[in-house]
Amino acid sequence: MADNTSISYEEAMKNCAKEPVHAPQCVQANGMLLAVDIKRGGQIIAVSDNSDAVLGCSCDALIGSFLAECMPSDFLTSFKAADEKLKQGSDYEIFAWEAGEQSFFSRIYYSQAWLVVETEIDVTDPGLKRSCYFDRALLDISNTNSTEQTLQKLCRSISELSGYERVLVYQFDDSWNGRVISEHTTREDIEQYIGLSFPASDIPSQVRALYHVNPIRYIADVDTEDAVIVYAEELGSMALDLSLGTIRGKSPIHTEYMKNMGLQRSMSVAIFDQNQLWGLVSCHGVSAQPLSYSTRLNIHSLVKLAEQRLMLQKQFEADRFFDRVEESRKALLDRKREIKSPQQLLEDQGHFWLKLFEAAAVALISAQTQRVIGEHIDVSTLHKVRDWLNENHSVTGVFSERDCRLSEIRQAIPELPYCGVLAVSMPIDKRNQGWLVFFRAQETEVFRWAGKLEKGEVREYKGRQVLSPRHSFEQWQQDVDGYAPIWTEIQIEAAKTLVEDLAIGASAYQIEQLNQELTEANQRLEHLVHTDALTQVWNRYHMEQTLEEEVKRCKRHGRDLAVILLDIDHFKRVNDDYGHDVGDKVLKLISEAIHQWLRSSDVFGRWGGEEFLIIAPETDLESANQLAERLRRRLSNLQFDKVGQVTASFGVAELLPSEDRNSLVKRADNALYQVKESGRNSVEVSPGK
Repeated sequence: MADNTSISYEEAMKNCAKEPVHAPQCVQANGMLLAVDIKRGGQIIAVSDNSDAVLGCSCDALIGSFLAECMPSDFLTSFKAADEKLKQGSDYEIFAWEAGEQSFFSRIYYSQAWLVVETEIDVTDPGLKRSCYFDRALLDISNTNSTEQTLQKLCRSISELSGYERVLVYQFDDSWNGRVISEHTTREDIEQYIGLSFPASDIPSQVRALYHVNPIRYIADVDTEDAVIVYAEELGSMALDLSLGTIRGKSPIHTEYMKNMGLQRSMSVAIFDQNQLWGLVSCHGVSAQPLSYSTRLNIHSLVKLAEQRLMLQKQFEADRFFDRVEESRKALLDRKREIKSPQQLLEDQGHFWLKLFEAAAVALISAQTQRVIGEHIDVSTLHKVRDWLNENHSVTGVFSERDCRLSEIRQAIPELPYCGVLAVSMPIDKRNQGWLVFFRAQETEVFRWAGKLEKGEVREYKGRQVLSPRHSFEQWQQDVDGYAPIWTEIQIEAAKTLVEDLAIGASAYQIEQLNQELTEANQRLEHLVHTDALTQVWNRYHMEQTLEEEVKRCKRHGRDLAVILLDIDHFKRVNDDYGHDVGDKVLKLISEAIHQWLRSSDVFGRWGGEEFLIIAPETDLESANQLAERLRRRLSNLQFDKVGQVTASFGVAELLPSEDRNSLVKRADNALYQVKESGRNSVEVSPGK
């Protein structure tokens, strides 16, 4: 290794990161490129110098000509349809076409103001063979039940479909190092990389960013010289942006990297997790073998299917984790058990939380409480942790750290014996903010690198200093101390949930400690929450809750359910003619009367204003209609002081199998509206949707 100064090394790193890999002035020889100016009617303004080998037409003959004059009719027909889709907003389009006995694939996309056409000769394997491989691969991946199984099937399927001798998947960590977590090889003499890590410098940031634009990178043959793009003279120093292309030229540095690995061809496909680059499928070929465009599309389809399976399995794992969290939540808020203080709740659940969050200790810290489960922590240290959290994170209420050696909390509390901290605030009252804090000890993280991590050789490239590719991929182990495992988003959200429940438990405990007077006040408050203040029947909030439960129960057991919505006729006149005091009295008397006339199973409440709702469980439409008619007649026979007779209109609806409570009430309301439109003091039944 050359004796390089740190300045030259850093400069080389920056130069590598700036290298415009998206805009090489060449394309790989397995395809050719045309660029046309649409504003000039499709005039060709750039051509790769291998056009004669692919299209049978020289570069000089094509530049300056028009696409419609140079290309066969089958191409032009497909091109026109694809161009229309581009105009509708797609990033690129692909199509197949034929000229004589030869088949082609073309990909079109815009680069600056020009339309780029990439064309490859179709070298597809026999369709039935490829189709069988692809169909079986789709089925295999669709039926996987774990991340490991999904990636194993993906690697094997891609190898069978493409002939690559090594297919591996490596996942990025938070420093963009990639670790090989799945691998399939077809030959015993192929070196195994499973479990090894590749440094972030092997895939620079600009290359990673390019995968968001184009998730596939294909190199057909590392030994084949690329075709240079020739531009029309009037364009000067123009350079096409080939980010969306599939045959852009090879980087000399990457070419050397491949040769050092003993590779003849390669293909990489990005794996995303919610638009974040998660990892790569990397396909390695040690022998030359053409791979058709359609096969590459099939491989991309398999990767997209695997992405979906991985996301689904990730969600399954999250669900299983939250199921365990839910077990603890139920224990915290179990109404059948004695209400306990937060300290007692921590005693009950703390050891379970230690396993769940893979922590060494968990502490509940407030002004009055310093309780720890797990490894011992000094009370003075806990006080300092609480004070520091209150001072620095009281607004967000959340703090997580995996490397306390370099963090502010370690500087403030040097005696803190842990590297990993996850803290969530628990407001106990306005003056007392408590914290639930999980602590993790440092772990030794073992990296098995594919090649020793040393400052690479710096050399001259295009007038600038760059890093040479690594020559050796011999395994090298590095032990890294001072870190705790990363706190995942799922763990952070779960901790928030548990703290909310702890806060509820703390509030419940405080309430439990109040005297009987406060208990009675709470009972009165509960009554007010569910009871209409004027009529003393159930209010709308209670009725909506009850109806929701009844709908679920009836659907679960296949029983009937009906509702009756009634409205006092011309009630505004009562208020206008006799005053609101009289109107309120009428509403009270009507509520008392109807409540007495109903069955014990019926639920009666005020829906709003002069509207009332009756929930009639295990009642079909005919019985509900009869009940409404009886109520209507009885009500019309009542006489009220000053007001005299008061009537009401009724709308009736029965629950349909696919219906929710909102739709059920809506139909009853529509029936009630029909009564009002047709004269009032009647019953209308909703026949259903």
